[in-house]
Amino acid sequence: MSRPRRRLAAAQVLIGAVVLAALAACSSADATAGSTTAPSSDASSAEATPAALVPITVGGPWNGTAGKEPADTGPFGYAVHLGLADELLAQHGFSYEGFAAFNNGPPVVQALQSGDIQVGFIGDTPAVLARSNDLDVPALLIAKPTQDIWFLGREGGVHSVEELAGKKVALQFGSNFDKYGRAVLERAGVLDKVELVNLLFADALPALQRGEVDAVPLPATTAGIWRLKNDFPVLTKASEDDPDLLATSVGLTSGDEYKENPELAAAVWAVYDAGAQAILADHDAYAQFVSDTTGAPKDVVLAANLWQYGTQPADPDGVATVTSTLEFLHDTGTTTGTFDPNAWVVP
Repeated sequence: MSRPRRRLAAAQVLIGAVVLAALAACSSADATAGSTTAPSSDASSAEATPAALVPITVGGPWNGTAGKEPADTGPFGYAVHLGLADELLAQHGFSYEGFAAFNNGPPVVQALQSGDIQVGFIGDTPAVLARSNDLDVPALLIAKPTQDIWFLGREGGVHSVEELAGKKVALQFGSNFDKYGRAVLERAGVLDKVELVNLLFADALPALQRGEVDAVPLPATTAGIWRLKNDFPVLTKASEDDPDLLATSVGLTSGDEYKENPELAAAVWAVYDAGAQAILADHDAYAQFVSDTTGAPKDVVLAANLWQYGTQPADPDGVATVTSTLEFLHDTGTTTGTFDPNAWVVP
């Protein structure tokens, strides 16, 4: 049953400081090289020689199990996996180079600004924070919310969010799960009664195992991986108790990249949409792909996906989520900047 809403608590300026520091810092990435096939040409005729394709590298957060090769597991990455991307990209003058993996969203923005990657898929919270702080990051698409969020507790600990009063909660500051965690704690009436600590998921797992923190909100697929070897209770699920807090993803590029290659938006959407349609056509095959790629249990992948994908680059539900995120960042004092989410996606 959904808990009653309450106004967000006092400003949390620390979130913005942490995320903006991350945006200013360089981050290393593990990239998997994609194959590129050069188009054939007729050497006897310059007019018959096609223009060279512009290579693009895609970046995004990666939270798979150790030993797995990082890969994009969203609709764009699934289209790559199925062999649908090359032709679609080539129609717009691009070729796929590979995927670069990052710990979270802010370093992806940094890599876009430096030109290390040309497209980044990240959560709406770090994307909105970057845009509201006047970083030139045109949106190529704003997706419909598609993935669940779970709030996990430690073994032998509490069994409800309300019981977290006086406990310690790990949040990945500046992420979608930071926004979700604070809102859920606020609705339960315990936000001002818990100690919040900033931890990446890679650090939050051992902290939860050792009992150094009492709860962590995170993507349902990642939660499923953690629960393979740990008896962590699920305190609440966004899809069941707080569906209005479901997060989404935003496809970004840099302003310079878009000015140089204005066809990029149409190219990315074509590949993303092809992947989304393939997902909807066969849930089981997609769940198996995500399981094989990340190590997440197939049944968790099937349960975590909401199986809804937009039919246009600026999905109305996605734009509504971005708008609520901008309001959240203002309410918490994380940003004072503003912009029109309805006009963010470029043509």
